[in-house]
Amino acid sequence: MNSRTAPRRVILGSARLVSPWMSNTWRLEQDQATLATLKRHGKMHVSIAQLADGAAWILEPNGWGVVRAREGENEIARITRRSALGRRWEITGTGFAYELVNPPKPRFWRIEVGGSPLAELKGSVLSYNKLRIESALAVPTVAVLLGWHVVTRPWEQAAAPKGLVPIATGP
Repeated sequence: MNSRTAPRRVILGSARLVSPWMSNTWRLEQDQATLATLKRHGKMHVSIAQLADGAAWILEPNGWGVVRAREGENEIARITRRSALGRRWEITGTGFAYELVNPPKPRFWRIEVGGSPLAELKGSVLSYNKLRIESALAVPTVAVLLGWHVVTRPWEQAAAPKGLVPIATGP
């Protein structure tokens, strides 16, 4: 990374999350730059995000319908299921609180504040292997990644098995 470039911890404008078909690896891209690479560990319902600035975040289940993001041992944000059908989630972290909402439109989600949209997450016609993000205001990257974690595999977040123990992973 260029030393004159500050690390990007927010998404503003257009970005996308892309993954090859049937792959557990993803890239968060904006303006032809890779902001983060992600690896999903499907059996454990855990994703590891390696940010361009060197930070590593672990997205992991933390109870029924709750996924937390942590950096090392510190929780930095969480997403909590708020509806029976999984169409409404609450995303909270230091300095922000949003709702992730799935209106009755296929492969379309919004990050909202007080019912007003901040960002849109749009899947492709057939899959979520390409997730476009459009944001009119800056949204923390961790909030977008928690939304991605729920949107691309909602059944994983809906039922955290009792015996599920997240894998211990490092950067």
